[in-house]
Amino acid sequence: MTATEDASITAKMLKATNLASMGLCNTSLRLVFILEPLARDMRVLALLIGFALLALPVAGHELAVYTVIYGKDGAMPAHIPDESLKEGDQAWFWMKDSTENATLIVTLEKDGVSFSSNELTTECELDDNGSKVNEECETRFDFSFDQSNAAGEWKITFSKSVNGSETNSEVGSVTIVPDHHSQEDGVSGISTTNIAILVAVASVIGMLILLSQMMEASSEEEE
Repeated sequence: MTATEDASITAKMLKATNLASMGLCNTSLRLVFILEPLARDMRVLALLIGFALLALPVAGHELAVYTVIYGKDGAMPAHIPDESLKEGDQAWFWMKDSTENATLIVTLEKDGVSFSSNELTTECELDDNGSKVNEECETRFDFSFDQSNAAGEWKITFSKSVNGSETNSEVGSVTIVPDHHSQEDGVSGISTTNIAILVAVASVIGMLILLSQMMEASSEEEE
């Protein structure tokens, strides 16, 4: 092979190498051009997600349950201590009076509105599968103070009967504390919870629009 032929081959190799380098450079520039706006859009998307999470309503307080036991000596306690329960909390009333054929009805009353339990007994008969023979049989009355006007003093009446005849009536009480954390402070007629929901919805809409734009930009670049 002559020197001239060697020089020609070397020149062709250098030209091919330069073209490959230029191709890689153009590809890198193309990737940078595509990825740079996507990275910016992803940062915006992350911010929108953060706003949506921050806008979600926060729960007021961890719900509490106060248990009252009704035995042979009556309700323990009949008067639930002050500040034991807040709005949304529950009171459980157990029937533990083992007097033969004894039943108990618990009634809670406030502002002329009353709520009563079914007849409570100390135990319910079960079948072979462990299910109650009488579905209406109850040993406990669960009451939630989740009414709109739950805050304030409630009257509790414990009515004990034996063989269907009332033998004892005991009156107690409970004062429900307002849960200020869960109350909605209205601003110009719009509650803070509603404002939070609107912000969350707006953030979700913004995320959908941004995702749509990102997909369109990606499609155009591929074409």
